[in-house]
Amino acid sequence: MIMRNLGVLGSLLTNRSFYTNRSNVLVYNRKTKTKEPLKCNKLLTWYVCGPTVYDSMHIGHASCYVKFDIIRRVLENYFQLSVFQVMNITNLDDKIISKARALNIDPLQLARNYEVEFIEDINLLNIKEPEIIARVTDFIPQVINFIQNLFDKDLVYSADDGSLFFDTTKYKRYGKMVKVPEVVPHMFKKSNLDFALWKATKPGEPSWDSSWGPGRPGWHIECSAVASHYFGSSVDIHSGGIDLLFPHHENEEAQCCAYHNVDDWVKHWIYTGHLHVGDNIKMSKSLMNTISVKELLNSYTANQFRTLCLLSNFKNDLEFNDSTMDVACGVLKKLDSFIANCYAHLNTYNSKHIPDITLLKKINDIENDILINLADNFNTSKALNLLIELISIFNKLLTVDFHFNCSKLEVIQALNLVVKTLESFGIDLSRSKFKSDAENSLVIDITVNFRTKLRQLALQSKSEISKQEIFELCDSLRDELSLANISVQDSKISSIWRHEKVTKIQAKEN
Repeated sequence: MIMRNLGVLGSLLTNRSFYTNRSNVLVYNRKTKTKEPLKCNKLLTWYVCGPTVYDSMHIGHASCYVKFDIIRRVLENYFQLSVFQVMNITNLDDKIISKARALNIDPLQLARNYEVEFIEDINLLNIKEPEIIARVTDFIPQVINFIQNLFDKDLVYSADDGSLFFDTTKYKRYGKMVKVPEVVPHMFKKSNLDFALWKATKPGEPSWDSSWGPGRPGWHIECSAVASHYFGSSVDIHSGGIDLLFPHHENEEAQCCAYHNVDDWVKHWIYTGHLHVGDNIKMSKSLMNTISVKELLNSYTANQFRTLCLLSNFKNDLEFNDSTMDVACGVLKKLDSFIANCYAHLNTYNSKHIPDITLLKKINDIENDILINLADNFNTSKALNLLIELISIFNKLLTVDFHFNCSKLEVIQALNLVVKTLESFGIDLSRSKFKSDAENSLVIDITVNFRTKLRQLALQSKSEISKQEIFELCDSLRDELSLANISVQDSKISSIWRHEKVTKIQAKEN
C-alpha cells in the first residue's frame, strides 16, 4: 500500500498487526444446523466445487466464490491458518457436449475457452486462485481406480448400456446430509436415488477406455476422485452453493465414506445462499436472467460487489438490485471518504492534541469486537457495522476544515484498523479513490495549494469584480481537475482533494 508523505507514520501503519492465533472459530454446520468449533490443524484443507465450463460465469456463481474468498482471507489473516485449496473444473459433461455440438466445436476446446474466461473473471473480482485447479479429464486414472474400489465392495452395478451406478440401497448411511426423497421405481436404475459413476460412450462423445468399456466419468465421482487424490480420507472444509447439497454432496459423501472406510469424510460442509434478482427469483441460466461478471463490472466495481457480499452472512440468500447495490456503494464510499480524510489530516495538519485514552480504548474495543464477530461464523456484516460506528465517532471530531479534533495517534490507530480490516476482507484499496502514486500526488498537491492561495486572495479582496473573477478561475480549475478524477472540497480557509471517479451508477442515471 502506497503511503503519501507520511514518513514514520507510514511505517507505524504498515508494521502494526492485529492477527491472533486463537482458534475458537465457530462455523455453521449444515447437517446439525448449529454452529460448531472449526476442527483443523495449522494447515487447513479446503475443497471447492468449481464451475462446469459450458458458458460464462454469472454473478450468482461469482457471489459464491467471493464469499468463500472472504472466509479464506479471514481464516488466514485473523486466525493464522494456512489454507490449501483445491478447486475442480468440470470440463466435460452433457451440457458441454450439447453446446459444443451446436457450435460445431470440440467439447474440450469449448470447455478450455470458458475455463480461461473463468480464471480471468475471478482475477477481476480479486478472488485468490486456489493452490490447485484440477480439470476432471486430467484425473481419469484416479476416477477409474475409485470406481474399481467401490466395485470390489459390491456397491456398483452395470446398466444395460454399460454405464455404472452407485447402489444406494447397499450403502446404509445414504441420506445423512439431508432427508432424501422417497425411493420409487426407475426405468433403468435399481433406485431413483442411484447415481452414475461411469457413463458408457455414445457416438461423437469423448471417451476413455476402462475394464468396463469405453466411457467418461459421472459428475459426482469427479469431485470425490480429485479431492481424495489430494486430501485422502479427510477434508477440513468442502464448500459450494446450497443447490449442491443434494444430490451432489450427498453422493460425494456416500461414495467417499465407502471408498475410505470412514464414518465422515468432510469435517465442515459450508454453503452459500442463492443470489436473487428481485421477488426472491434465483439467478440461473435456465431462467435466462443471468448477468455476467463483465456486465456487472460495466456498472459496478469489484469492490462494490464484494461489499454487497460482506453485508450479509455467507449462508444467507443475497438480493442483487439497484437498492441493495446503492447501500453497498454508500458503505464503501463512507469507508473511502474516511480513509481519504485521515490521509489529508496526517499529511497537512500539525495537531497539538495529546492522546485521548478513552478514544484509544474505544478503537481497541471495536477491534476486539470485530475479531469476536469474525470468529462467530464469519460475521462480516457486524464487522462492517463496527467500522461504520468507528467512522461515526471520528466524523463527530471532523472540523469544517477537514481535520480531526484529536491527536494524530488516534487517527493513525483508526486508519490502520479500517485499512487492515478492508484489505483482510479482500477489498482492493489500490483501486480505491484516494490512492495515487507519489509523483502524481505531488503535482496535485502543488496545484491545489496554488488554487487555495488564489481563493485566499479572493476572500481578502475588497474588489467584488476581482474576487468574482478569481473564484471563477478556481472553479474552472476544480472542474478541469474533476475530468482527471480529482475531487476538490473547499472550506473557508483550506481545500482538500481526493481521487473520486464518476461511478458507474451516476453514469447509468445520466
